Amino acid sequence: MINMILLAMAAFVIWAVSVYTYPFRPCRRCGGTGRKPGSTRRRFGPCNRCGGTGRTQRLGSRTAHRTVLSVRSEMAKERQRKRDRKAADNATDPRRLEDR
Repeated sequence: MINMILLAMAAFVIWAVSVYTYPFRPCRRCGGTGRKPGSTRRRFGPCNRCGGTGRTQRLGSRTAHRTVLSVRSEMAKERQRKRDRKAADNATDPRRLEDR
């Protein structure tokens, strides 16, 4: 049972990394060509689903990118707080006040 849980967790981590690394996939409607695959009358226009790029966003890619961005921003805020505390401690250091 534990092996199955670990296997499922490993598969989820691999999927999350792949979604973060490769957020786009070929468009299903046009097959990645960016052109409408349909009637002869509208064949050469851009695909309605992908807008002519040939790519669509994978399921979960926005969530993965937002999660990574929020974690990185929280880490940056914490680094800034440490810098601010250190600067405040240095500004009120008694040895520095004597030199003035």
